[in-house]
Amino acid sequence: MPSFVTLLEPTRRRALTFSTVLGVVAGLVMFSTGQQPAPADSGVSAFMKMVPLGAESKGAVIPSFDAAGKRTSLITADVIRRIDDERLYAEGLVVQMFNANPANNLRMDLKTAFYHMTGGVLRSRERSRVSRADFQIEGDNLVFDTAKNQGRMTGDIRMVIFDTSALSGEVSPSPESQPAK
Repeated sequence: MPSFVTLLEPTRRRALTFSTVLGVVAGLVMFSTGQQPAPADSGVSAFMKMVPLGAESKGAVIPSFDAAGKRTSLITADVIRRIDDERLYAEGLVVQMFNANPANNLRMDLKTAFYHMTGGVLRSRERSRVSRADFQIEGDNLVFDTAKNQGRMTGDIRMVIFDTSALSGEVSPSPESQPAK
């Protein structure tokens, strides 16, 4: 039976670097699959450079694929607007990063965000959520470096870890393995 742990830290000034969580996730992904997680910006910068300045795209869907043709990420947004040569603005942005093991898929939900195309940095100053099958973290501000697959959340942070065995390396005993009473 999975254990449930909830960490509540409603302190405005407190910052939680979820790169630690993503680092553990990436470590588990690389250990269990032998693969490096794909950056979320694969092909996005090249695609968006074709969009004229000031142009707005509604209902945007941007998939990315690896060399073998396997989908590595999917970016959807209610609205994407190219602001200048280096920045995009998005509303209703969802970034999904896929892995060989679906339990390791990662999802980011952002109300609004800016993406710096040359630096590969995604920023949101509104409440955002990062989730995976075994955890969910929400914060008031998010900065995510797509090249490093690392991010930072600040403000009121709430994190829920659904299965601590994934982080500790311990295996929770199944009901079948319990001794009979």
